[in-house]
Amino acid sequence: MQGDLQPVIVGYGRAGRDLHHRALRPFLDPHDTVIVVDPRPVPAQPGIRWVATLAEAARALHAMSVPMRRAVFHLTTPPAAHLAGVEHLVALGARQVILEKPIATSVAEARRIADLSSDIAIMPVSVWLESTTTAVVERAVAAGEVGRVTTLHMEQSKPRFRRNLAATDAHTTPFDVELPHQMLLALHLAGADAAVESAVRWPMSSCDKYGHVMGGAAVTLTHGSAVTSTLLSDLTAPIRRRRLVVTGTHGQIVADYPLSSEDDYGQVRIRGRGDRQIVRDLPLSQFVRAAYDSRRGASPPPRGDLGMHVRSIELLDQARSTAVTIPPQVTLPQPTEFASWHG
Repeated sequence: MQGDLQPVIVGYGRAGRDLHHRALRPFLDPHDTVIVVDPRPVPAQPGIRWVATLAEAARALHAMSVPMRRAVFHLTTPPAAHLAGVEHLVALGARQVILEKPIATSVAEARRIADLSSDIAIMPVSVWLESTTTAVVERAVAAGEVGRVTTLHMEQSKPRFRRNLAATDAHTTPFDVELPHQMLLALHLAGADAAVESAVRWPMSSCDKYGHVMGGAAVTLTHGSAVTSTLLSDLTAPIRRRRLVVTGTHGQIVADYPLSSEDDYGQVRIRGRGDRQIVRDLPLSQFVRAAYDSRRGASPPPRGDLGMHVRSIELLDQARSTAVTIPPQVTLPQPTEFASWHG
């Protein structure tokens, strides 16, 4: 890889295999090898060197004459294992890690990881912040297209019945699914000086025989910038949607993000106008490029620093602990309803 940085993917499940490795491939030279760390054997294939443990990864790096300071560890294990993984990397002498989101499962673990950043450079994944669609929205706002921004409404919804009902699924509340992405974007766009005004959640529907409260969740934030953000994750939605609506004193921007890697295009339009801007958008690839370029000294770090991620987890933890449970939603809730549910 250009710049002699060596990628090491720790955890080769969906995030490591289908997201991080896929995002890395465009930047790899034909002769490059990616070290993959996973206790489960990875089938032999060109460009991959599999090892079972981090200690074996350190030995593989030594055998390849790659100093630990030149290795970039992509920590894509489940969030509950992130703190132990970062601690182990520090003990091995690693100096740079790309950390999947959410960075931890608790506020205490997130703060401990932040403390460790004095020993290792931690770049937490912030997908929407590196999105081309987000950049188009920011340019429109900066150009005064909708006046002063007053509210943000974000939605990341999808049907998720089967995984919700699976006893083995890692997520136990709807605040764990999609809302971490939205929370980071809200803090980026409207400011990290934010407070939870209200939070609600609802169960799936009558098809849920086990009492799961995994139908969805909504959070309202108030920011020091006087902007109000509403975040919505409906896990019983009939269709997928990733949308940001920015409302200002003179208009409204509607941004639709790519729904999956199958079609990597976003769309941005201003309500009342006939045109729309369509852009190719590969947020994770763009994040990975920014992360590696920053480690080479060629650019600033990706947007969304560790402090913002810790603040995001603090706010989600507060929302989760104070949320009111409401009946299953038949129609998609509107932003103005969130506060009334809490009242």
